[in-house]
Amino acid sequence: MRVLEPSAGTGSLIACIPEDCIIVAIEINYALVTLLRAQGRAAAIQADFLGVKPDAIGGFDRIVMNPPFDHGSDIKHIEHAQTFLEPGGRLVAICSDGPRQRAAFADAEFYEPLPAGTFAESGTGVNTAIVILGGIA
Repeated sequence: MRVLEPSAGTGSLIACIPEDCIIVAIEINYALVTLLRAQGRAAAIQADFLGVKPDAIGGFDRIVMNPPFDHGSDIKHIEHAQTFLEPGGRLVAICSDGPRQRAAFADAEFYEPLPAGTFAESGTGVNTAIVILGGIA
């Protein structure tokens, strides 16, 4: 199974992906790309994910992501990521749980707000949700 983690950061989500998967990680920060490469779990590409095109890296069976939230950018990242899904693929994302996100993902297969303070340990108090989407036909 090919798995994409756009905006991979330090690789926290990658660490949860089964060992037998082929993982591609995209990260804009060079220092974090270096860290991801040293971890050896993923092919790490330094790039702004929104500038990467599906034909450049291929399609994916699964996408797991925790995109940036500022000014609704999570919506742009998630919608862009969906274009990388193979038929029958699934995208699972953490997003901000705001009115823009609820409207953007109203037709999602699954959308569930997470309890307040879910990511307080990581230093954020942003209200979040889990969204699951399928590939675009």
